[in-house]
Amino acid sequence: MLLAALALLAAFTLPAAAEVGSSVTLSGYATLARLGEEAAVSALLKSRLDLQSRGNDNVRGQLQLDGWVGEEAALDVPRAWLRVRLPWLRLTMGKTRLSWGDGFVFNAGDVLFGSLDPLAGDLSAAALRDQTAWLLSAYLPLGAFSFLEAAALPYGVPAGPGLADDLAGLLAPRTFAQLAGGAGLRGVFKAGGLKLESGWYADWAAKAHKPYLGLQGHLLADWNLSAVLAIPIDDPQWADAGQWLAVTSGLFHLSRLGGDRSLSLRLEGALRPGARWSEASGAEALAAADPGAPLYGLLLFPEAALALSATLSLQARALLSPVDGSGLALLGAAWSPYQGLTLSAYASAMAGDGNDLYAWDYGGPALTLGAEFVF
Repeated sequence: MLLAALALLAAFTLPAAAEVGSSVTLSGYATLARLGEEAAVSALLKSRLDLQSRGNDNVRGQLQLDGWVGEEAALDVPRAWLRVRLPWLRLTMGKTRLSWGDGFVFNAGDVLFGSLDPLAGDLSAAALRDQTAWLLSAYLPLGAFSFLEAAALPYGVPAGPGLADDLAGLLAPRTFAQLAGGAGLRGVFKAGGLKLESGWYADWAAKAHKPYLGLQGHLLADWNLSAVLAIPIDDPQWADAGQWLAVTSGLFHLSRLGGDRSLSLRLEGALRPGARWSEASGAEALAAADPGAPLYGLLLFPEAALALSATLSLQARALLSPVDGSGLALLGAAWSPYQGLTLSAYASAMAGDGNDLYAWDYGGPALTLGAEFVF
């Protein structure tokens, strides 16, 4: 993987037919929130440098560098990859994200990174699940809309952003037994208006085989349905198969209202038949942000977005946990008065009892004002 990173840097520095497209994103946010019994103010400054190769369809690369200053200052490289298109195969190496399965928030087919757990914190991002990892993939086209893809993530998915931890995990020597990632294969096929996707991933960290099956199509609205099993590698007890199953589904519909106005509606859900179907209490009652938070049998994500013009939009999102009756909601507005500049305002709040995933005490109501400039 280190060689892949060096090859990527060389792709940007050595003379070639490809050109380099660059962009810089600067953003700042100020948040007023309840902290205990008092109000607290916090600020966050973020920047992103994005370099992408252009002009050569056979060899492409991207390098992203993020920096932010909030409670602490940090750097991260979320993407650094090189892609080579051969006559019959496409190879990708470096740090990036592969989109297996379908789903904006809940996606049983995302066996590489995992898109089943409840989210906590900021719901205003354009992509709520955007983790990346060092990987190697091979893509074999089988037709206009069908292909096979194999992928290996030798180091697994980083626990969080941070350049120092990322490089330490990448450069430290490891034996094969110490690798914490996995490897898998998927196939995507289209028949008429229906897309069928099936795959398998051996998750070394979780010590589980993860076969999955997904369907995606359109009937009045875009819909998707996926299911995955997490089968223990060592001595699986098939009587517990219900504990291994997870199912996700989603609906999305975009209505054009004339001019630049539009309304989009989305509803997604994650179902785990073998998970908890009663409210946790005592030491088991942890917040959604805690790694040991209880896994409830049903989670929902509704969203509505209204574009009033080419420059003004409104948005409402929520994460709901019907089993314990709690949720996290966000209302927001974004205005782009000039090209590249976006001003935003978001209000968020949790609603739930003290033992719930989204208890009121875990995160009080908050108001965030932000500005983003891309050039």
